[in-house]
Amino acid sequence: MTNHPRTTALIFSLLLCLPFMSDGQGLFDRDPNAAIYRKAKQYNLVSVEKAVPGAFIDMRYKITSAANRPLYRTEMPCLIHRSTAEKLVKVSKVLAASGYALKIWDAWRPPEAHQALWDAVRDSKFVVPPSKGPSWHCYGISVDLTLVTLDGKPVAMPSDFDEFSPRAASNYAGGDPEIARRVALLQNAMRQAGFRVIKSEWWHFDDMKTRGGIRNVTAADLGIRMP
Repeated sequence: MTNHPRTTALIFSLLLCLPFMSDGQGLFDRDPNAAIYRKAKQYNLVSVEKAVPGAFIDMRYKITSAANRPLYRTEMPCLIHRSTAEKLVKVSKVLAASGYALKIWDAWRPPEAHQALWDAVRDSKFVVPPSKGPSWHCYGISVDLTLVTLDGKPVAMPSDFDEFSPRAASNYAGGDPEIARRVALLQNAMRQAGFRVIKSEWWHFDDMKTRGGIRNVTAADLGIRMP
């Protein structure tokens, strides 16, 4: 049987539209960061937005930083190691039972951005000196985060992000019992999932259980343009 020309044209048109009707994989990826995600997969980095449902993303280094300028371009994706993302999913479930969700301020950080941060701060209490090796952020196994309500509204915490002062300490010593309760809730949930709390920053957590097979990933590795 011979196909009618109009039928053939219709079938061809439908085939061209399939990538738009699928999950974005195909000839025409809808996500502008699709190429970055494909490269990131080679380093076990995944999109936090996709891998940690319910988490809110607020990458503060897109706006400003201790360097008094943005460290990331506006299109910078929020990436994290796959295993670390799995731990954050567990944390999210624990926190949801208490009415809270996670808001991610920073996760994987290109070494190029970390160097700029160090150049501005030069305080080893708050920023790992590049001379001592890459920050764990550069491997995607450290994360900076806070608590918000389940619908994303902010709640009072000890300090703002990257506030390099005594208020940033993870051992909250303020006089607000509600803030103290939230800090304890967050730290306990993160510790139970395998994260380490550090003394100088209540918002920073290191994934202690993901150490093997990790790579220090640069922006150039993923084809990401820096400011």
